[in-house]
Amino acid sequence: MEAEGISAPSSLSAKFEGSFAYLTVRDRLPTILTKVIDTLHRNKDNFFKEYGEEGTQAEKRAISFLSKLRNELQTDKPVLALIDNAEDTQTWNEYMQRQQDLMEDGKPVSWFKSPWLYVECYMYRKIQEALYMK
Repeated sequence: MEAEGISAPSSLSAKFEGSFAYLTVRDRLPTILTKVIDTLHRNKDNFFKEYGEEGTQAEKRAISFLSKLRNELQTDKPVLALIDNAEDTQTWNEYMQRQQDLMEDGKPVSWFKSPWLYVECYMYRKIQEALYMK
């Protein structure tokens, strides 16, 4: 975007090694996911007491989903569309498509190449998806 010869700066992104965004995506986001996974695992007995075998299975699904997400994040895989039926799913997926359209090289939106704020918020939304999936 240019106005009188001035272009907008690039979005803060983990593609800039050493930047706040890079350190956040490389270090902080995987740590948050690890803490969520650990919390779920530590509470597996409570899930069983409260919900029986269904609670245990939900805990296992969420841990598997979040472990896969952490691996995708750490290896800069493409950011995948949400698949749950929450009322904001379509809005998130439309916004992801907008991010895809803005990618300079046409490559898929990924964890390190996308705007930092987007991928951080997306990670929290994916945690929500993991906790409510059936």
